[in-house]
Amino acid sequence: MFSLRLNAIMKIILSIINIIIPIIVGPYIIRILSKESYNTFTKATAELQLFISLATMGVYTYGIRSISKIRKEKDKVQSVYTELFLLGLIFNIFFLAFYYLYISFINKHTGEIIYFILMIQFAGSALNVEWMNEAREDYRFILVKSVLIKVLYVASIFTFVRRDNIVAYGMVVSWAYILENIFSFIYITKKTKISIKGLSLKKHLKPLLLIFMITNISLLYAQSDKIMLGLLVSDQAVAVYTIPHYIMTSVYNVVISIIVVSIARLCSLLNEKSKEEYNTLHNELVRSFYMIFIPIIFFIFVAAGDIITLYAAGKYDDSIVPLKIFAWAILFNSMVYIEREGVLYLYEKEKIIITCNLIGGLINFGFNTALYFMGYFNPINAVSTLAFSFLIVAVLMRIFIRRIDKNIELITIRTVLYFLFSLPLIFFDYMISKYAAGPVMRLLLLGGFGIVFYVLLLVISKDRVFINNVKASLKKLQGLKKRV
Repeated sequence: MFSLRLNAIMKIILSIINIIIPIIVGPYIIRILSKESYNTFTKATAELQLFISLATMGVYTYGIRSISKIRKEKDKVQSVYTELFLLGLIFNIFFLAFYYLYISFINKHTGEIIYFILMIQFAGSALNVEWMNEAREDYRFILVKSVLIKVLYVASIFTFVRRDNIVAYGMVVSWAYILENIFSFIYITKKTKISIKGLSLKKHLKPLLLIFMITNISLLYAQSDKIMLGLLVSDQAVAVYTIPHYIMTSVYNVVISIIVVSIARLCSLLNEKSKEEYNTLHNELVRSFYMIFIPIIFFIFVAAGDIITLYAAGKYDDSIVPLKIFAWAILFNSMVYIEREGVLYLYEKEKIIITCNLIGGLINFGFNTALYFMGYFNPINAVSTLAFSFLIVAVLMRIFIRRIDKNIELITIRTVLYFLFSLPLIFFDYMISKYAAGPVMRLLLLGGFGIVFYVLLLVISKDRVFINNVKASLKKLQGLKKRV
């Protein structure tokens, strides 16, 4: 088991790779595919993700928590691994059947073939046992395996997708997903054998049902937006919504790694009744997360026009305003994630999670429905209602968390200072836009000036989180030099 900081670094490296790949592949695909093909693929992917999200039944989240509690007991780990794998397999077969019925009898889209091609991703979903690696904090394997698959994926894209061929693109995407999960399954199963002796699948059904309800309710947010835009507006509207959503979530997944890699450790601390250590670690992680994430939010908000121009090749300028709004929607979503996964779920407050998520999801769905009947339902308004819904959920969860322990932090005075320290980006953008030509140069200058000024303000204010992380990183480097 590696240190949390090293785990976070490996997870961040992986997340950065997951950003670099879309930066390389995304613009290429948007340029090589016709607008109609790209719109069709985006809509088909959104619908597939709905069914695969249902098929997971919360096994991933439940698996991390369950294994984290017993990871030192090999026999129990073997039993739980086998039971959850079998349940995941059953759930995927069940929802695969529903997906087949949907694409055969309900979906009447002209691009129907892509739905059948994407359907093979259920094989990868059924073998998705990465939660075992996360519970064991085996991020080295995750990183190496993912890098190899990503390299293969990019090479395949440029080799097989050289024209407007949605079928070839769908095959590459699907097989890359399947291979990544096959490698993890083989690796994990070699270390923890599948044993069908003395299995008890029934005991997992109730907690999985609770997580399934949470997952279903979560589908009332971004996934619901995409489905409604596709059914009620157009395929184009789905693409306009999906592009900024993809950009923001890719960036978000890098920084949220700070929290994600720590969930297993936080769970262990609570299980060992080390509440003070849990609070200390939780609060430190949250401060570190927002110290990094808030200036990124400002950067994307300010530079949205140049980002979309570079990414979408001028085909989807309608995505600029949605990207600006998505920046804040994802910020509110990060609050929800931290409160849900880092506190409420670890304290086994699933009913509270369900209640809060349901309220927010119904608000989002209700507002979208009302906007449609009033003739104002479009990607911009869909993102706006999403942001408002996340904010409501974050506030509701904070109320319940205060009852659990007032020492569990989320937004502090330091968080507000990170907002203030990010404001100079607006001035830098104004000045740079006057003298710099070209989106690439403007983004580089804005990022460069922004980072330097932000770090300078952190140093001047003697930010404890920043200073502690710098000192820890320097010690690690010194230790590596000594080994060399």
